[in-house]
Amino acid sequence: MRRRMMAATLAAGLAASLVLVAGNQAEADPPKGAGLKATLAAAPDNLKTPFETANGAAWTTQPQAQRFLRDLDAASERVRVQTVGRSLQNRPIQLVAVGSPAPATQAAAAGGSVALFTCSVHGDENSGREACLQMARDLAFTTDAALNRFLERTTVLFVNPNPDGWVADTRGNAEGVDVNRDYMALSTPEARAIVKIIRDWKPDVLNDLHEYGPGEFYDTDLLHLWPRNRNVDPIMHDLAREMSEKYSSAQVTSLGYSSGVYGQLVKDGEPFRQVAGDGQARILRNYAGLVNVAGMLSETANDALDDAEEADPALVNRRRVEVNYASAVGSVQMLIENRELLARETLAAAARNTEAGRTGSGVIYFAGQDDMIPTSASQVEPRPMCGYQLTTATFTEVRDELALHGITSRNDAGGRYVTLAQPTRGLIPLLFDSRSQYKIADGTPVAC
Repeated sequence: MRRRMMAATLAAGLAASLVLVAGNQAEADPPKGAGLKATLAAAPDNLKTPFETANGAAWTTQPQAQRFLRDLDAASERVRVQTVGRSLQNRPIQLVAVGSPAPATQAAAAGGSVALFTCSVHGDENSGREACLQMARDLAFTTDAALNRFLERTTVLFVNPNPDGWVADTRGNAEGVDVNRDYMALSTPEARAIVKIIRDWKPDVLNDLHEYGPGEFYDTDLLHLWPRNRNVDPIMHDLAREMSEKYSSAQVTSLGYSSGVYGQLVKDGEPFRQVAGDGQARILRNYAGLVNVAGMLSETANDALDDAEEADPALVNRRRVEVNYASAVGSVQMLIENRELLARETLAAAARNTEAGRTGSGVIYFAGQDDMIPTSASQVEPRPMCGYQLTTATFTEVRDELALHGITSRNDAGGRYVTLAQPTRGLIPLLFDSRSQYKIADGTPVAC
């Protein structure tokens, strides 16, 4: 029988979800077992989500969530809700910022410390949204001294990126596009909004909250994964993997849940086949790594995993939310304990990428992943180019997308030149090279 938390409510179930470490001020730290949920009782009764009120029997709807966030914004100076885009059906894409005594401005936050949670980009995966609504509320009303110190130095962002899919209960957006395959081409307003947030707020950590369908050999409460694209800066890769394995996964398992690596089938405790979780740059966890963010994926099982859940759909729903909430807590813990390291290494990764692009050093990969080295010469460039030449017409077609990616270019005799001497050095060849499966335009490599 799976180990389960037996709490009657989400508040009690996660009261011990976060042990804070706040610098050297040990005397102000909460005792072991205190957590984000410990001060939930301080929140006004009318700031429970509809999901909480129904004890998991019904999900919060998109209009209800808008009302909840409006009320939360009005009730707490720590919260600011803004519209950062519009869906295809003109619904607002809302960004929730939490900080103390109030959220930092975008410019100030980008120069400080930022955590970003993308909350159910797939419209039919409800638990990430619920977890984000609850965590935003819990942070807004916490009276914990260590958490208050954290919020004074860190801005926590939550974005609900696919309101049309939410309303329609569909994976994709209003046109059926999977937004989590659109972070290179940026053909959807939803992906454009998320990439713009990343560009402008410069998060240190990112956790992308999802759900998956369990099956034989693939049935843990949480599946997690870091960026696997081989062009990701090695230190950023390792920091993201540390967050995924040693913080988010560890937080989930500390509560009695099970955890595994996304895409790996496991039999008798050993992985034996990989069925998902590759290095495509168009997927958010990989895109985050390529723009020097410690990003990860969280997926909780969306179907019953034991007899008790088979008998009670509300129990399944509460577990789904609790697991994604706990994974998000792990990412917060990663930032609390490694704030200065993350700030230093995100800047250092940008500098390393820029220098490698300037000198044509290192290797560029067009396939493979961190656990799979490409076998074809066409998938690897051992003598990297220093940039790509675009025609004027091509540049005109993609100029908006380049701006959203934070990629610069300059005029030259051939049209427009995009140098690899930029923080996004690992992404640029994937956008323009003929060897890239998901390129957005044709560019000509320019040798160093």
